[in-house]
Amino acid sequence: MTKKDMKGDKIVAHFLTFIGQEAYSLLKTLAYPDKPISLPYTTLKELLLNHVKCTSFECRERAKFHKMIRQDNQKVKDFILELQRQAAKCNFGDQLHVQLRDRLIAGINIPGLEKSC
Repeated sequence: MTKKDMKGDKIVAHFLTFIGQEAYSLLKTLAYPDKPISLPYTTLKELLLNHVKCTSFECRERAKFHKMIRQDNQKVKDFILELQRQAAKCNFGDQLHVQLRDRLIAGINIPGLEKSC
């Protein structure tokens, strides 16, 4: 690809050719109702980057949630509130209640409680 090809329709055509079938299918979904070939390169790039950023953000927030453990000096009530605040960033959907319950049991850090469950 030459510098001259880096403008307009040609860059879009090259981009769509080189991203592969899986990425192209994703781009078709993200661009709907428009067709990817009809959009400028900057828009296509923005659609893909925004999709990746959202996924990355959600994964990072879920990882933080799953690592949460109550500190020895932290009240259980405060730990539950902290869990709920973090869970709100995780997009658990229908699994929110189950995720909160499981993380509370795993992270409560009270000797003997885990054994009794």
